Amino acid sequence: MPKINIQPDCGNAPRKIFLKDLYVSLANADNKILHNNAQDNINWQVAGQTIVTGKENYLEALKGHPLWRVKEITVDTIITHGPDASVSGQITATDNLKYSFCDIYRFKGAGGTLINSITTFLVRLD
Repeated sequence: MPKINIQPDCGNAPRKIFLKDLYVSLANADNKILHNNAQDNINWQVAGQTIVTGKENYLEALKGHPLWRVKEITVDTIITHGPDASVSGQITATDNLKYSFCDIYRFKGAGGTLINSITTFLVRLD
């Protein structure tokens, strides 16, 4: 089981709760939440690396990403506003490499959890 550190919030922001649950599932290598909430034509861009288009391609590519099945994750901030959100923190991958990350989400609308796109910024810490 990974060690998961996510600060509690006031509980009145449903999208923050959704994102918190999403990162717990990613840390545990469970893509059920993503499968149910990613649009079929989702775009995932890892800054400076690649762009993946399509839900099935995204779910498959995610399995090789450091945020998948981590040893430890700390989520420092979850910010939501309108159709946008961001999540930032640090992870220790199963190979003991450490990273800081920031994911920027674009949702289908101001309400709901259907994800149009994700841009990931990932920096390896030495």
